[in-house]
Amino acid sequence: MTQTVSKWMSREVLSAKPDDPLFSGVEVMAEKGIRHVLVLEEGKLLGILSNRDIVRATMLNAERTLDLHGTTVKQVMTKGPLETIHPLAQIPDAAAKLVDHKISALPVIGDDGAVVGILTTDDTLRAVALEGCSLRRPDL
Repeated sequence: MTQTVSKWMSREVLSAKPDDPLFSGVEVMAEKGIRHVLVLEEGKLLGILSNRDIVRATMLNAERTLDLHGTTVKQVMTKGPLETIHPLAQIPDAAAKLVDHKISALPVIGDDGAVVGILTTDDTLRAVALEGCSLRRPDL
């Protein structure tokens, strides 16, 4: 049985603005126990901030420290264009994108171009584990 992204995505989209201090993005991740924050400006998706982006930025700094208040989200985020997915896409297609692009989250974009959710590798695995959702793509 194949399931759509809309059934498994998180509808509560946690976001940051590009000019926010990095601390605000890190704080949201820590408080909510998540690894990704979408970066939006006036509803438009500009990027995604992940825990990997923060680690990468820290490792690129010679002192291995990162000024969370003096660095902005846009300085660290993965900038667009990003891989995205439609809410009616099938879980196997989402899984293929996650694997092919070596990413762990997909912003979910509706017909009007607005962000309607986020699908993570955890959500995809949950679909497989709880629903027995096949990862075989229907078109193969």
